[in-house]
Amino acid sequence: MTISQFIKKISMTVAGTAIVALGGTTTAQAIFITPSSNGNDLVQEILGSGITIAPNSINYTGAAGASGFFTDGLSSGIGIDSGIILTTGSAVDAIGPNDSPEKTTKNALPGDSDLDGLIPGYSTEDATILEFEFETQGGDVFFNYVFASEEYIEWTNSKYNDVFGFFLDGENVALIPGTSTPVAINTVNGGKPLGTDASYPEYFNNNDLDNGGSNFDIEYDGFTNVFTVKALGLEAGTHTMKLAIADVGDSQWDSAVFIEARSFSDMSDDDPQSLKDVPEPSVLMGLLAVGFAGSLLQKKSIKSDN
Repeated sequence: MTISQFIKKISMTVAGTAIVALGGTTTAQAIFITPSSNGNDLVQEILGSGITIAPNSINYTGAAGASGFFTDGLSSGIGIDSGIILTTGSAVDAIGPNDSPEKTTKNALPGDSDLDGLIPGYSTEDATILEFEFETQGGDVFFNYVFASEEYIEWTNSKYNDVFGFFLDGENVALIPGTSTPVAINTVNGGKPLGTDASYPEYFNNNDLDNGGSNFDIEYDGFTNVFTVKALGLEAGTHTMKLAIADVGDSQWDSAVFIEARSFSDMSDDDPQSLKDVPEPSVLMGLLAVGFAGSLLQKKSIKSDN
């Protein structure tokens, strides 16, 4: 490769990256939802490499509109671009912009006993559950997800906390990184009021209309960063997975969990797309300038070659 070819390649790559990123910040679009309660299709959407689903093991429990597929998640700012959504209400209610502090769809469905076990003394309702059995070739399981809720920030640090869990062989593996603490509204938040008595705020993104939020094109008042489930050294044979979410105490103020497409695999994605990876506008302008300068150098090099 000649010097001029190298400069051309670098300048086009950097400029292209900056333009795409700038486009994402100036022409953001709301997340797009396609409702579905077909358990087979939902599992296939998140299925990645090294995982085999046991025949006739998939079971979906929940309202017809409580789950589905999503795209354009990066444009909305949640950190993963596509996958499936499970909610305590209606999946399409996730579509932004945030125009209500208490979006609710009542499905009048029962809760779930495993989720009840995560919140002793309280009961759940409007549960949405996706279950299946699988085998892993490498002995490990990984997948990426984001938890979001309308109960941020108003009901942070209170007893009214919707609950979710990912139960691998009966044990919840939706945990704050490096801890044994389940991810929940009271464990990952920016505090109430915002900035007071926060818990792991570095993992929280505020979108509350009444607390300086609404910067993300999604309905929910708050959501976590992208988390990765990591289950290592599983025994050979068939394992069970139960993905579940439910309202707690009442059916008000809905919540959701987003699971990334093709991420349920036996190999780790060491660099999941996350909010921390989105450059600041000033950085993007710098990248654009570098790309433009590179293009000029490339043109001068071509002239000198001629």
